[in-house]
Amino acid sequence: MDAGTESLLDLLDLQDAGGGLFIGPPSRESRFRVFGGQLIAQALAAASFTVDGRPCHSLHAYFIRPGKPGRPIEYEVSAMRDGRTFATRKVIALQRDEPTLELIASFASDAEGGEHQYEMPEVPPPESFPNEAERIEDSLKGVPPAVAEMLRTPRPVEVIQVQGRHRQGGARPSSTHSWMRARCALTSDPNLHRCAFAYASDMMLLEPSMRSIGAKFWDDALQVASLDHAVWFHRPFRFDDWLLLASESTSVSGGRGFNRSSVFSRDGTLVASIAQEGMIRKREDV
Repeated sequence: MDAGTESLLDLLDLQDAGGGLFIGPPSRESRFRVFGGQLIAQALAAASFTVDGRPCHSLHAYFIRPGKPGRPIEYEVSAMRDGRTFATRKVIALQRDEPTLELIASFASDAEGGEHQYEMPEVPPPESFPNEAERIEDSLKGVPPAVAEMLRTPRPVEVIQVQGRHRQGGARPSSTHSWMRARCALTSDPNLHRCAFAYASDMMLLEPSMRSIGAKFWDDALQVASLDHAVWFHRPFRFDDWLLLASESTSVSGGRGFNRSSVFSRDGTLVASIAQEGMIRKREDV
């Protein structure tokens, strides 16, 4: 991992303060607000620490208010149910007693049953793309200096955008494909891979809605943010190897865009699904 790159393992190293309270380390990634994927990942990690080893099979989260960078985040975990098969946890993320995120996660052991999955789309393999330095340099064309600085900042997850970044105006096809993987090696703990992927699941997911209406993330006249987020984990996977996110927007209306994604391992196995609604509206102060 490059020097200066924040590690997912560091972000997921929560302090157990006892009584169902966990404290997450502050992120160095942004000067403006805490990345939503960090809140989801740390909340899921806190919930996972209170369960008897069963892996998470789904999570549902609401973003309540932006997190403040540089401040520790407290995660209050409460047990909603501990059954023979399922365990359910509720997590509230707090900064200075103000809630930033509320998450409910369900954990369960696998059971025998039928098998079916959506087929993986045909896309070029990750090895067929230019190296990361070249991809970043290409993505900087035509973007404002502040956006260029953000794109140059190393992140804990490496991303390959199959269709490239949407830089031009005008609507474009709303489906996108992205390869993603953690930069650091992960242990075999299935919940660790789920937490690491939960971090990445908030990356790029609003891109299909933005493409469908010809919007740009750096448009100062727009206010863009994740509102709610859900992930379903279908099958085991490793996030220190490439996963493909096949994403699409099914609706943009009322200042909100809805997006969903099917997630595949390299061999075509459907391992997860994501759904998210985000705010995409004109700024009231413009």
